[in-house]
Amino acid sequence: MKIQENPISFQKWDDFWLLLRKGDRKGLEGIYRLFSHELFKYGLALVNDEAFIQDCIQEVFIDLWKYHPSLQRADNVKVYLFKSLSHKIYRESKKNAKWKMETLDEMATISYSIESMESSLIGIQREQVNQQKLASGIDKLPLRQRQVIQLLFFERFSYEEVSKMMGINLRSVYTLAWKAIGSLKKHVVSLLLGLFFLI
Repeated sequence: MKIQENPISFQKWDDFWLLLRKGDRKGLEGIYRLFSHELFKYGLALVNDEAFIQDCIQEVFIDLWKYHPSLQRADNVKVYLFKSLSHKIYRESKKNAKWKMETLDEMATISYSIESMESSLIGIQREQVNQQKLASGIDKLPLRQRQVIQLLFFERFSYEEVSKMMGINLRSVYTLAWKAIGSLKKHVVSLLLGLFFLI
C-alpha cells in the first residue's frame, strides 16, 4: 500500500465525503490522497512498525468503503479518520504482547491544571538540543499516553476532539496527558527544572 503526500486542497474533503457516501470510488480515492500521509505519520508515532500501520490504514479505508451506505455527514473527516485509526491500532495492538498497553480505566479525579505544562512541552519541542530526548521519552510511554501526546501536541487537536477520537471522556484525556508528561520527566532531563514546581 503506497502512502503518499497530500496533493489536494483540504477544501475538497467534504466533496469527497459526499461522493463516498453516494458510493462513488472517487470519493474514497480522494479522501485517501488527502489524509493517508498524515494518518501514516500519526500511526508510526504510536507504533514504530510501518507494515503494521499500513495494514491498519488499509483496514480503515476498507471499512469506509464497506460501510459507506451507512456513513453519516461528518463535520470533520480528519477527526473521524484519526479516531478510526486510533481504535484500529489499539484493538490490534492488544493482540500483540510486544507493545505495552495502557489500561482504559483512567478515571482519577483531577484537581489541577496542565496548561502551563503544555507550554513547557511545546517549548521543549522547539529546542533542537532536547528534541531527541523528548522523542526517546515519548517512545517509552504506554500506547494510550503516546496517543494523547501525539494528538494534542503534534497534531494540535483539542481535548474535546481527542476525547471523541479515543472514545474516552474529557477527564480521562486530561489524566492521560498528566501521566504522560509526568513520565516524560523521567526521560527528558530538561523537563525537570521546568516542571518540578508544577506538581
